[in-house]
Amino acid sequence: MDVLHKTEKLQEMKKLKVLGVSAGAGILLFPFRKNLIANLEIRGVFYTKGLEQWKLNFGNIPYYKDGTFPDCKPDIILSSPDCGASSIMRLSKVKELGNPQENKSLNLVIQSILHYKPKIFLIENLPRLLSLLPKEYLQKTLEDYKLIFHERSVSDYGNSQLSRKRLLIIGVHRKTGKKYLNAFDEVFQVKTPTTTRNLLKPLTFSQENNTNQIPFMSKTLAMYDYRKLPEKKNLTVSKIHRLWVRDFKDEKKWPIKTAKMSTLPGVYRLEYDKPPLTLRPADRQFRPDGYPLGIEDFKAIMGFPDKFKVYLHKNGDTFEGDFKDYHYWLNKARYTIAKGAVGEIGYWFKECLKKANTKKP
Repeated sequence: MDVLHKTEKLQEMKKLKVLGVSAGAGILLFPFRKNLIANLEIRGVFYTKGLEQWKLNFGNIPYYKDGTFPDCKPDIILSSPDCGASSIMRLSKVKELGNPQENKSLNLVIQSILHYKPKIFLIENLPRLLSLLPKEYLQKTLEDYKLIFHERSVSDYGNSQLSRKRLLIIGVHRKTGKKYLNAFDEVFQVKTPTTTRNLLKPLTFSQENNTNQIPFMSKTLAMYDYRKLPEKKNLTVSKIHRLWVRDFKDEKKWPIKTAKMSTLPGVYRLEYDKPPLTLRPADRQFRPDGYPLGIEDFKAIMGFPDKFKVYLHKNGDTFEGDFKDYHYWLNKARYTIAKGAVGEIGYWFKECLKKANTKKP
C-alpha cells in the first residue's frame, strides 16, 4: 500500500463517530475519546452530580443519564451493560424489548442499536449473558448484522487476570459496515500479561498526592475473626492487616472455618508470583502484604493506562467530613475501574479497526 492511500485510510478512521451506551465511566471509550460524540449511561453507580469522574477524561463530551437518544449518527456503539436477570427481555409472544428506562442498561444497548443502526457495535459482558439472550434470538433481532462471539479469558487480549472470563459480541452491518466484516474474527494480545508483583504500586499512607488510596486504617470492613465466634464483630483495616501478617500469614483466603464454609467468600489476598485473581469493585481484596488493594493497584490489574485519570477525594476541613467523602469517592473509583471491561479490550478493538482501515482493497 502506498503512503498516500494509507494516510487516506487512517483519515477515514479518524472520521468514525463513536457513541457509548451503558459504557460505564469510560475505559472502553478512552481509546476513542477523539471520536466520541456522547455516552448514554443510566446506571447511578457511575454518576455523580458534577460528573467529576467523567469530565476528568472526557471533558465536555455529553453524558446522558435519562435513557433518551440524542440526535446523532454514530458509526460505532460501544457498550458494557449489566448482565441483569432473565426479565431483561420481555421475550413473550409479542417479542418486545423492555423499556430501557424501566429495565436497565442492556435494554438500552439493544434499543440503541435498533435505533441508530451503526456500522459496528460491541457488547462486552459476562458469558452467562448468552443464557439470557441466546445467539438465535440475537441473530434474529439484529438480522442486518454479522455477529461475532468471543467468550474467553481477558488474558487472551493481554490482561493479566487469567481467571477473568468475558464475552464479546461484535456486530458488523452487512451493508454499511461491509469493509469490517472480517475485522474482528481474530483475538490477539495487545500487551503481555504479567504477575501480581509487576502490577502493584507502592503505598504511601499519605493523603497528600496519594493516588494509590486504600480505606482508612480505622475503617471497619465486613470481616470477622472466626476464633471469636459466635461473636461476629467487624474488624478495622488495621486489625485485618495485623491478622494477615501474623495469625493468618499462611492463608490466601480469609478463614472462617465453620461447619458450612472454610473461608469467607470473595475475600482473598493476591500472591506476588501468580496472576492477579478476578477483580471486583469491593473493598475486601488484599495485597500480599495484607493491605487492601489501592486504586493504582486496581488500575494496573484492570489494564487501565496511566493517562486514564480517576477522581479521588480532596482534603476537607474535618476528619468526619474527610472520612465520609474519602470513602464515597474511593467506592466510586473502584466501580469506575472494576465494573466492566478491562482496558485491553478497547485497545484490541481499536487495533482491529486500524487493520481494516489500512488493508489493501
